[in-house]
Amino acid sequence: MEDLLWEQPQAAVMNARLFGETLVNMIFEQENMNEVYPLKQWEKINRLYNHDIIQDDMFKRFEYIRKNGNIAVHQITDLDLEVAKQAHQFIFDLGVWYTEVYFSYEFTAPVYELPAKQIQEPQIFQEWMEEHQKKIAEIEKQLEELKLEKQQISGKEENKIKTQKAPKDERTVPLEQFKDTFKKANFDWKKTTKKAAEFKHMEFEERDAEAYVYLIDNVMPTIVVHPTLIAKEPELEEMASDPMKSTALTKFPKKIEENTMKSNFGHPFTFQTNGDLEAILLRIGEVLQARTQ
Repeated sequence: MEDLLWEQPQAAVMNARLFGETLVNMIFEQENMNEVYPLKQWEKINRLYNHDIIQDDMFKRFEYIRKNGNIAVHQITDLDLEVAKQAHQFIFDLGVWYTEVYFSYEFTAPVYELPAKQIQEPQIFQEWMEEHQKKIAEIEKQLEELKLEKQQISGKEENKIKTQKAPKDERTVPLEQFKDTFKKANFDWKKTTKKAAEFKHMEFEERDAEAYVYLIDNVMPTIVVHPTLIAKEPELEEMASDPMKSTALTKFPKKIEENTMKSNFGHPFTFQTNGDLEAILLRIGEVLQARTQ
C-alpha cells in the first residue's frame, strides 16, 4: 500500500480493504469462530465486536477501511488522498493490535510515520499489483483450506484427535497438570477457552472480579492476576511481571491508552512446579481475605 499511496490512492484503499478482510479472517481462525454459513465482511466485524473481541476503536478502523474500500472498488472517479492516508494509518493500528493480542505480549510498536512520497513508474506499479494479488490469493486459499478441513472432521474424529498427544510445537493451556493445585488452594475451575483457563476463589462471589485468575497458554506456565488486586499488595507487585493484554482475560478491566480502550489486561506470574503455583495462589487468597478486614 505504501508504494501506491501518493500516486494511486484509490488502488491503495482497495489494498487496505483486502488487508482488512484478510485480518478479520485470521482473527476468526485465532478465536475458533466457525462460520455456519458464509458471512459478509460487515457481518464478521459486527460479530467480533458483539463478542468483545474488538473494542470501539478497532471496530471503527475496520469499518472505515471496509466502507471506503467498497467505494474505491466501485467508484469511477479518483478517491481523495486524505482517505488513503487515513486508511494507511488504520491498517498500521490494526496490525499492531493483532500482534499485541495474538503473538507477543511484550511487543513494542514503532511510532507511526506517513511513508515518504515516491514516484511510481506504470510498469513497476503493474508488476507490484500482480505480485500483491498473488500473495492475497495464496492467503485466502490457505484460509479456505483450513475451513474445509474443519468441516470434514466428524464428531467422532474430533474426539479421537482430542485424545491424541499434542505435537511438540503446539502449545495448549496446561489445565490437567495444575487443576488439582488450584482446587487445593480454594480456586474453582470456571471455564476453558482456546487461550486460557478461568478460575475463581471459592469464598468470594461471582461478581467479584478480583477473585478470578487465569492460567494461560504460554511458553512457561503462567497465571494472570487482576491488576487492582496486585496494587493492594506490594509483595505481589514486586513479584509480578509487566502487565499483559489478552481478550481471554474477560473478567479483568480493559486498558486505556491514548483515550482509547484496548484489550483486557492483568499481571502475569510464571512458575515451574505445583508447589510454586500453590504458594502464589495461597498468597492471592490472603490478599483477598485482607480486603474484608
